[in-house]
Amino acid sequence: MMNSVCPQQSSSRPSEAGFSLIELIAVLVLLGILGAGATLCLSNVITGYTNSKLAAATVSKGQLAMLRLSREFRVISQVTAASATSITFVAMHGDGISQTYTVSQSGQTITMNDGAGNNDILTDQVSSLALAYLDSYNSAAQATWSATRRLIQLTITMNGPDGMTFAFVTRVTPRNI
Repeated sequence: MMNSVCPQQSSSRPSEAGFSLIELIAVLVLLGILGAGATLCLSNVITGYTNSKLAAATVSKGQLAMLRLSREFRVISQVTAASATSITFVAMHGDGISQTYTVSQSGQTITMNDGAGNNDILTDQVSSLALAYLDSYNSAAQATWSATRRLIQLTITMNGPDGMTFAFVTRVTPRNI
């Protein structure tokens, strides 16, 4: 007989290394759920970035159109026709040359015609162009021009991304009237 102690093997299953199939499937399902959530978040971030970039471009277009029209309206020497949606005027530029212009909305663009058949497109994405004429800063806005008018109020509404609209409003006092 031997006096050595020999460890007995238990009658249960021997120890196995690795993962069971159920554990692997559970991990894959959890990774899939995490991946779907991350994709949704990333998609929202990309959409937000794209919309903000397009909105910034729309605002830039609107500001440039307002700046150009404000500069042209400041040098008006005579208004020959004016309504709530268009204006025809004579501008006296610094070089002493007078030029007749018509500003109006055509579709989704604002155009400025120089009388010689040249149409400059000032901006696109326009939903409305509104002009109002005032006798003084605090007076009521009128839809037509008269000899007593001293201010022109210009409102441009533009379509942005994702159904956003941007409104630009300014008042200009023509210097040469």
